[in-house]
Amino acid sequence: MTAPVLPHLAGLARQLLLADPTFTALTPGGLASAAPATITKPFAVILTSVTPIDAAAGAYRGDLAINGCASIPFGDKEPLTAAWDIAARAAALLATVRNASYEQVRYSARVTDGPMEMPLDKTRGPATPVFGVQVRAELLIHAH
Repeated sequence: MTAPVLPHLAGLARQLLLADPTFTALTPGGLASAAPATITKPFAVILTSVTPIDAAAGAYRGDLAINGCASIPFGDKEPLTAAWDIAARAAALLATVRNASYEQVRYSARVTDGPMEMPLDKTRGPATPVFGVQVRAELLIHAH
């Protein structure tokens, strides 16, 4: 018997978050595993990791972080507020997940941290700082 295949958790997160019209309205710059090359709209970044609990039985613990990010004012919101709203909505969505299904796994989520402000990212230069707010969740995953 072989161990069940674990899908990439970013796909799981995308399915959950992009199904929510409020979340998609908050992230017109998209949802990806990396920041876009040019930042003109608020966006979100997904970070994932997995730790086997009992891989042979298909039991895993996943760690998921969603970073809400913005660089310029969006509508009537300052960048930090736009980033906060993204992370807060992701937290609200993740907090409701119990025994959900994605590909060949079932999972439940628990928000463990956040929303919390991240250090100001000035790697794109002083004219384009990126404000970030992160929420982290733990996923209990059972592959079948």
